[in-house]
Amino acid sequence: MTEPSALRPGTAAQDRRDALVHRALLYGSRDEFLRTAVPFLRAGRQAGDAVVAVVAPPVAGALRERLDAETTEAVEFIDPAEWFAGPMHALAYFHDRARGDWWPRGRLRLLAEPVWDGRRPLETREWKRYDALLNVVFAATPTLIVCAYDTAALPGHVLDDAARTHPELTGPDGTAAAARFTDPAGFCAECDAGPLPPPPAAAARRPFASGGLPGLRSFLSAEAARLGLPRERTLPFVLAANEVATGIVRDAGGRGAVWVWAEGGELICDVADPVGVPTDRFLGYVPPGARGHDPAMWAVRRLCHIVEVRSDGQGLQIRLRVKLH
Repeated sequence: MTEPSALRPGTAAQDRRDALVHRALLYGSRDEFLRTAVPFLRAGRQAGDAVVAVVAPPVAGALRERLDAETTEAVEFIDPAEWFAGPMHALAYFHDRARGDWWPRGRLRLLAEPVWDGRRPLETREWKRYDALLNVVFAATPTLIVCAYDTAALPGHVLDDAARTHPELTGPDGTAAAARFTDPAGFCAECDAGPLPPPPAAAARRPFASGGLPGLRSFLSAEAARLGLPRERTLPFVLAANEVATGIVRDAGGRGAVWVWAEGGELICDVADPVGVPTDRFLGYVPPGARGHDPAMWAVRRLCHIVEVRSDGQGLQIRLRVKLH
């Protein structure tokens, strides 16, 4: 089998092994997928890359049937249910594994098929943002990522935005498609366009100020219990909200307010900063250690399912979402 030229080692995009390559593979059938995925993984083994495939079990089985024994042994297969548990979970898990396990062995070669079925519109938006953020978090790292998209099954808006979040597109025959790549900062700004819906009238509200954080933590714990958040998820939720409130007390005039309610299977907490304006385009999305990025918000995002941030010029609104079940 001949490897598609767009994925063949030695092409210009892959000559720099210390630079990120991020592609979307557009395929229309399982056979088309395998025609690209099999030589892609085989080439990684031959190049001495750390080779990882994040694909559903049936797809992993089909790959194992096509791969030779030596390549199969070299590939680390990961179940998408583990990887794609949540957008920030995936980003942080990816970064932690790459830094701790994969980059020390050389270049990382990753084949992944995101899970789009069953996503609510908000989750779909955040998974699209995840794809855009990969270009920021993994810039200048020895990483080659191919994200697979089934053109026969996925809605048009997912495919359209794949062309905007991946600098390179390729088809199963190795031909490159014209990408409409959008700068990640601009794409994230689009994701955050428009105000968040206000908290419902029934939401529990509590103001806080300097010296009042212990009382706020007690309030958050009590509301979490009342609204049905399992005990093992209560501490991460309280820690996340307390971290945001601590930043407001320290940096933004020393006062704010929280609202807590349950909706759509989630516990939701709004934290309002009456004077804050975000200066980080990727607030909390870039790992600690990167200059100019907030390590506290990286921790907050890891503790929650989704965190939304809005600023209207009259303060800052940070909405924390934690799954109830």
